Amino acid sequence: MNIISGTEFDYPPLGIVRLTVRYNSRHISARWKDGKVCLNVPYGVDEEDVSRALEQFTPQLNATRPEILYYDGQSFDFKGVVITIKKQNHTPNQIIAQARMPQSVVEVGSDFDFNKIDTSRAISNMMCRIAQRLAPNILLPRAREIAHALKKTPVGWTISNGHRVLGRCDSNGIIALSYILVFLPQHLRDYVVCHELAHLSEMNHSPRFHELCNKYCEGKERELINQLHAYRWPVYR
Repeated sequence: MNIISGTEFDYPPLGIVRLTVRYNSRHISARWKDGKVCLNVPYGVDEEDVSRALEQFTPQLNATRPEILYYDGQSFDFKGVVITIKKQNHTPNQIIAQARMPQSVVEVGSDFDFNKIDTSRAISNMMCRIAQRLAPNILLPRAREIAHALKKTPVGWTISNGHRVLGRCDSNGIIALSYILVFLPQHLRDYVVCHELAHLSEMNHSPRFHELCNKYCEGKERELINQLHAYRWPVYR
């Protein structure tokens, strides 16, 4: 079966792939554009040809993947909220954020070029504003649930605005969770919460601390740490 030009599909190692049939082309080529992989194929190729080409191009494309590029119609499904990016024409020189649960929107004015790094940073900032607004309702109920299950009782919970520090437990027993955790999958959010709960008993990162944290994480502390280090954040940090 021949490929239809303009088809888009999700290819997990790379994300969204857009196929374009080039009638005067003899070879398959691939490049990044608007945060998607644009795969140009000659007329007559089939799905198996596309699969083989993507497998071959994946290492090179991952090596040249743009830092962060967004595109019109892109959607991020985080636990508690879906954030969609879409182009708008009513205020072409502005980027507008609508922060609501379970659906939030970043509306990008038509004057903005999705291929420009400044546009990416502005969109990222708007996504962060949405996360800051919604973080207490998304993060804290689950954190309290984990604490109750582990029979731990922090003096209090708060949401912090830091990008780099994901969580902190102070000497008074108050745990601060960064709003940026909204952008993590649930199991990695849970790991950060368990890490901070372990600090209620051990304020350093001693072997005893890691033993306790690993217990809270059901023996998966090292695995979760590795996943967190490898995680590709959808916003600038």
